[in-house]
Amino acid sequence: MIKTHKTYVSAIIASLIVLSFAGGMVWAKTDAGEKKEGPAKKIGADIGISKDHPEIARGVTCVDCHEINLDAATTATEVWLRGDYLKYTAGEGGMPQKQLKDEINNIIGGRKQNKTFVLATCINNTPLSTTADFMLDPETMTIYGMHEKSTTKLFHIQQNERVSLNWHEDFKSWGKTLCMQFIGRAELLKGSDPEFERVLLECIPYEELAGAMNLELPQAREMVKKGMLMSKITVDRVTVNNSAFEKKGFRRYQQWLRKKR
Repeated sequence: MIKTHKTYVSAIIASLIVLSFAGGMVWAKTDAGEKKEGPAKKIGADIGISKDHPEIARGVTCVDCHEINLDAATTATEVWLRGDYLKYTAGEGGMPQKQLKDEINNIIGGRKQNKTFVLATCINNTPLSTTADFMLDPETMTIYGMHEKSTTKLFHIQQNERVSLNWHEDFKSWGKTLCMQFIGRAELLKGSDPEFERVLLECIPYEELAGAMNLELPQAREMVKKGMLMSKITVDRVTVNNSAFEKKGFRRYQQWLRKKR
């Protein structure tokens, strides 16, 4: 009975620790030796646990309590994009945003043209990467994809709209690269949504599906609307690594950013 009571008390204490961390609050010791509750401070992505850090419950990570600051000015990607790198001095070699947008669209293709991407989603500190076909609308810089219902990635998107996608050419040789990383916000459209119908008709190459299944176009549309969901990803940032840019007088690393309204 005593052992059971101790186990029960220990479980309660552990639960309280987890709850206090999950709420973004931590307990810190004062000079008087008392414990005081306070908000978790922002920390850098490369920081370690200090000696006087409060006890951490099993399964709790830094991101559960702290806002993580990523110092973009010192990351390798930032140097490649805008810093002193190879023959370029800081600020040189950047491609105009309009030209870069056109380059992205020329490579990925526009409406009715699918490309296979790697999609990354995450919930509960558990990441997931899956391959899926997507289409980029060049006018709105929006990515659309068709998916079977009840897949894991769709449950992720329902709970966390932040996603990342990657597209790249297969490796050919050192010094010749072409890849893109897309960062954006995803939402799911149902077959009954007006936008679903519009995008299906104007952007998605569903005609290929109809041909493969020997269906009339109206039949194929109804099948897709009933059995699938559409992902709509508003692209906020595209980072491109294209060695061919150097022949045009630009850095191989470029970044397109959506203008904030």
